[in-house]
Amino acid sequence: MRTSFLPPAVLLPVVLLVMSLAAAQPVGLKGASVNTYFDFPVATDAALISFDWDASDTLHYTVGDPNWGAKLAVYKQATPDDQLVFLSTDVWAGSQMLGIGDYMYFNDGGDLTRSESNYYMYEPVQADTVTPVLEHPYGMNLSGLASRNFNEFFASGTEVDWGPAALFYSTLDASGNLDDTPVKFAGIGESPGPMTFDNAGNLYYAHGYVFGGAATVYRWDAAAVAAALADPDTAALVPTGNEWATLPTPYDGATGITADSHGNIYVTATAWMSPSQLVVYTAGDASMFRLAEYEGRLESLRYRDNAVYFSCADGVFAFPLPQAIAATETLEIVVHAEQTALFAIETLGGVGTLNYQWYRVSEDEIDMPVGDNLPSYAITAAPADSDAQFYCVVTDDNGSFESPTFTLEVLPDTSAEGEGESVEGESMEGESMEGESVEGESMEGESVEGESVEGEAVEGEAVEGEAVEGEAVE
Repeated sequence: MRTSFLPPAVLLPVVLLVMSLAAAQPVGLKGASVNTYFDFPVATDAALISFDWDASDTLHYTVGDPNWGAKLAVYKQATPDDQLVFLSTDVWAGSQMLGIGDYMYFNDGGDLTRSESNYYMYEPVQADTVTPVLEHPYGMNLSGLASRNFNEFFASGTEVDWGPAALFYSTLDASGNLDDTPVKFAGIGESPGPMTFDNAGNLYYAHGYVFGGAATVYRWDAAAVAAALADPDTAALVPTGNEWATLPTPYDGATGITADSHGNIYVTATAWMSPSQLVVYTAGDASMFRLAEYEGRLESLRYRDNAVYFSCADGVFAFPLPQAIAATETLEIVVHAEQTALFAIETLGGVGTLNYQWYRVSEDEIDMPVGDNLPSYAITAAPADSDAQFYCVVTDDNGSFESPTFTLEVLPDTSAEGEGESVEGESMEGESMEGESVEGESMEGESVEGESVEGEAVEGEAVEGEAVEGEAVE
């Protein structure tokens, strides 16, 4: 993102971009996974900057000259070769590319005669016609780009060249053009930085650069944002009282920010001559964890498909959010009574040490903890357990995530089949029919233990005085 402080300091992004040429790919910290999504062949005159997907899930990205030469190229991923959508060697590369509704938007970084960014759009299916959205002079100096709906345009910037950071807003018409010149709805100060919305409509904004002190992440709730957009003159957002978190040392600015579906906030943090880092702040208490590091400059952030994607000179990379999936073929666990029912999960991703807590769903408000700190839980099923539900909460160094819920079905005990079963007086235990019994079987005086028929016995078998043991015949 372009910074709006004194001209000598503008060299900061130049140095960081040059550093990117020698940088290895981003690496995960504390066991975090970082996967390559799109590998870009960085060169002395080409480094990837920003990216996003269109409505059909096709990747688009911008490229600039890492040695601060005038160059801005926009590509659409295609086979066998990516399609060149836009190319200019008269402007510097801008900081952002973003898909909003049915259109793709990007900005340049000004040129030798203007510091203001021009904004452009194109329809991504054919991607053969690029039209300006905002062209200098338009009464302000914008540099960021964000959205929350298909017809809304947000940008950070300044009201004048090199002024304090502010936030601006406009709606978009059906053709993707601005309905009006963007209106300022927040005054922040310092250098413009990135912004994002969570699913609840809360707005988060991070300093692009601070002269001194800690770079701050601000948060305004959805109601305050709505009021500011409805009446920016009297209800504009202010920074005081809305400080939410600070960037960790040594970072003094941010280039990207995004929110996941749980409300956790991710930031790409940068500082002079230091590796960039991807950090996350948990939704509940803004606890901060470092996830990945890159020797050069990290840029844009996007969230989709349960992963956080981020760009740098070398391409687009993904930090998959940890998840717990079933290690069984189905979530319906079916066993007979007195058999062992096993519930098991497999954990994908995660940061640091993983801990497991199983729960049995309760009809009350609080589910009951069960089992040990293991990725599996087993019980001996009883008939009363049928329809019981179980799930596991996995905790890592970054937070916690929940497994799918298993349901137990308990069938009758197979070992008890026939026990107590009777058909017309026949019984398996002590089977009898008209006096016949299996244990101690008898029929009209006949017995198995000491079997006898009219005086005949098996033990000491005798028939009318005849015996087997000590054979004797009278």
